[in-house]
Amino acid sequence: MTRRLIIASVLGFVILAGLLVWRAEPLYLSWLAGKTESSTLEARKTLIAQNIEVHLPETGDGPFPSVLMFHGCAGPRMAFMRQWADVFTQEGFAAMVVDSTGPRGFDRQDALDVVCAGKALLGQERAGDIFAAIDIAKTDKRLDTDNLILAGWSHGAWTVMDFLTMDGEKRRPAGINDDLAAPPDIKGLVLFYPHCGPAALSKFRAWRATPPTVAFIAGADKIVESEKCVSLFERKIRSGANIEMTVYPEADHVFDDPFLEPEWSHWHREDDHRDAEKRVRAFLKGLAD
Repeated sequence: MTRRLIIASVLGFVILAGLLVWRAEPLYLSWLAGKTESSTLEARKTLIAQNIEVHLPETGDGPFPSVLMFHGCAGPRMAFMRQWADVFTQEGFAAMVVDSTGPRGFDRQDALDVVCAGKALLGQERAGDIFAAIDIAKTDKRLDTDNLILAGWSHGAWTVMDFLTMDGEKRRPAGINDDLAAPPDIKGLVLFYPHCGPAALSKFRAWRATPPTVAFIAGADKIVESEKCVSLFERKIRSGANIEMTVYPEADHVFDDPFLEPEWSHWHREDDHRDAEKRVRAFLKGLAD
């Protein structure tokens, strides 16, 4: 075998190995999706409808532009979610807080052990909760579903991003077994310290649309690999996406949570939290103009 042939063979092997690795994760996720217990969208709506809170602005008759809110992997810490719901309502938006763990029988410890560990309810499955929540919102005359914003924290932000890779027909959430109507246009995204690592569909699937987005990254995040999200958003920005990304270099995960248990309270960073709130308010005002 000539030296040139040997080099070509080695190069071909390296390329093939790279392709196999690149394809392995999406193939595995497709396999997992096929193993997910399936139901109709109506059943998913029935599941989550029991654990939804809607907060409305104090003034105005509606229907109000609306923010659908999706919590992190440990479940909704309601004091935390309500502080952000207050920000949204003060800016004239209704806020719908969607609980994905409670209806599935997970208490906080269960959610930490199972969902946060990646053993259940991956983003590709929980994305079905977004389809369901949008349908539920459409039945509430107080909510303007032509002007929807999706907001997610950690696992919730991962879920929102996975949702954006789906069209409802060819690409459906794991666990939904009927064809879905095409999702409506989303007017904006609010993403806090999302997961962009293993099992995140956005790594290898394009978003069907890129609405105006504010994204907040914890530069010292010990829970998710923040640099993967920085790279993802930078690629989208270079492609023309309207994404305002803010990286807080010294912030850790849940830096905007002043309700943490005493042993974790040092993760809350008041200055970064207030800066993020200011940016969210400015973002909402810009969408309303």
